[in-house]
Amino acid sequence: MDVQQALAAMGEPTRFRILTLLASGPRTVGEVAAEIGALQPQTTKHLQLLEAVGVITVEPIGRRRLARIDRDAVLELADWLGGLASSTTDDEALRQYADAVRSAGTAVDILLERTFLTSPEAVWRAWTDPAQAARWWAPRHFDVVRCSVAAEVGAAVELVLREGDGTEYTSAGVVRLVEPGRRIVFDLSPLDATGRPFFEVVVEAALEPSDESVALRVRIAAEGADAAAAPMLAGLEPGWSQQLDRLGALLQ
Repeated sequence: MDVQQALAAMGEPTRFRILTLLASGPRTVGEVAAEIGALQPQTTKHLQLLEAVGVITVEPIGRRRLARIDRDAVLELADWLGGLASSTTDDEALRQYADAVRSAGTAVDILLERTFLTSPEAVWRAWTDPAQAARWWAPRHFDVVRCSVAAEVGAAVELVLREGDGTEYTSAGVVRLVEPGRRIVFDLSPLDATGRPFFEVVVEAALEPSDESVALRVRIAAEGADAAAAPMLAGLEPGWSQQLDRLGALLQ
């Protein structure tokens, strides 16, 4: 069955009425014409089109012709429509983002935690080696255009992301504090077209190694946002959550 053709045929008002009528049981062509208030030749054309797309059948029984819905075909359409209703991870992320935008203030303080079954050296390298960071430092549906970070106080930090439509977003700052292999703190504030921060963002990543794993605690503190910057502020938590998920996949 061609789903698009079937839906287009069913959506025409008269044919929609015919299907609604046939849902309660088969009817002769004459009965259908009488109940929808149409001439029999016009009704026949509508039935022929619905039969052609596979949603009804017209059976000759003696001198009568009975139209009925093809229930199996309708179930096929229902399965297809049900697939459209199945939510995805991105749907949930967008819902959370929309909720966050509606409740956004001028500041946030976010704490995210992950545990990785790998060495602390691998996790530290993923945060402080630009080539490694570029492999995970972006939410879904974004690509890293440029990434700069180093485990050195005063080092420049830069992240340029590109969305699917080609729009680029730049964030930048400097490294504030480094405890080699254990903790790094840096600014990473989103910049406007002139290079000025929309608001200030400070990121702290702390590693807590154990015998078999590494616990990672990431704190993102932002302040100074105005109403226009609320969508960006609200996007920090879902964006960083997705990035840490990508980090986990990288470290597997």
